[in-house]
Amino acid sequence: MSISFGESLENKQIPKLQSPIKSLRGATKVVDAGADEIYCAVAIPELRKFSLYRGPRCAVSTYDELGKIVNQAHDHGVEVIVAINEPFMGEIMEKSVQEHISSCIEKEIDAIIVGDLGVLNLIKDNNTDIPLYASTYFATMNDSAIEFLRKQGFSRVILERQLTIQELYDLTQHSKVDVEIFLGGAGCSNINVDCYLFHAEFPAMNQAFLTIDGFKFPCAMPFEIYEVDDKNKLVDKLPILDAYTFCSICLLPELMKIGVTGFKIEGRCLNDEYHEATTKLYRELIDIATINDAKNFYDRVEFLKKSFKPLPGNMPLPNLEELSCEQKRCHYSGLFSAPYKQPMSWQTWTKHQFKYIEIPRGQTRE
Repeated sequence: MSISFGESLENKQIPKLQSPIKSLRGATKVVDAGADEIYCAVAIPELRKFSLYRGPRCAVSTYDELGKIVNQAHDHGVEVIVAINEPFMGEIMEKSVQEHISSCIEKEIDAIIVGDLGVLNLIKDNNTDIPLYASTYFATMNDSAIEFLRKQGFSRVILERQLTIQELYDLTQHSKVDVEIFLGGAGCSNINVDCYLFHAEFPAMNQAFLTIDGFKFPCAMPFEIYEVDDKNKLVDKLPILDAYTFCSICLLPELMKIGVTGFKIEGRCLNDEYHEATTKLYRELIDIATINDAKNFYDRVEFLKKSFKPLPGNMPLPNLEELSCEQKRCHYSGLFSAPYKQPMSWQTWTKHQFKYIEIPRGQTRE
């Protein structure tokens, strides 16, 4: 399959741009920036101290705030999707999750992202006809998985990020439900489902909680590497689990023509300014590609590669070209290679420099 600017988008559905938020302020920003849909999580009152992969810091604080977000979005023709995609463990949590589902639906949200079959059953018990979207947590990568999820009641499936453009195209041609893909953001060289590293205790985790996003995760931390035959011989300290930031702006014209319903921006744990800036970036490029203006599109891409910085913060961070292009982190172009098998990347080097930084007691992130 080869798709180029020469092929018109006439009679083709332009994918909806879906942006992450975690506040009413953020919702206002991404709606103004051009989002067609917004997605968020909402903190569960009884489980505010519980965190599996993401916690309350990545969520809208209250149901009242969710209601205001829905009103704001609907006034501008933008849909609101709530992610209830993390599993619950045990009966002690089940009642809280069930009440959470009801509270979100009462605010007239447009759909729910689900990543756990137990949560799916709780939603069905609610006797609601709200649209259900299958989370990337299901790691959907083939026709059979899509069909299985359709039979469970899902009307949209968010695909795994390791697929190639050819594979995405093949899946959309046979799918009986809408298909959505991620555009860019944080990623992993492994399959992006639940990360069980977050169940482990890392003594150095406090060192990783910097005042900017992008350095807090266990996979971004340096690990001590020793010789196999000599456990006392330290080779190096590197973030060998390969956390990275990926990009797909160069591939937008192709991705727009393969039949996907939506483009999803990763990063709902990041700040409002990041959500706004990333939404503007993709909105501009999607609009240019829609009118088939190849020269303007690639001129803007080359400019944005050098000027746009995906990681938030005030320190001198890498731009898209340094972070993604030079490290061959072009999404949907095939399986990724781990940076520790190559000369150390800019991002890996940056993480390496900050491995011993500690935040003063009592200081917190945004």
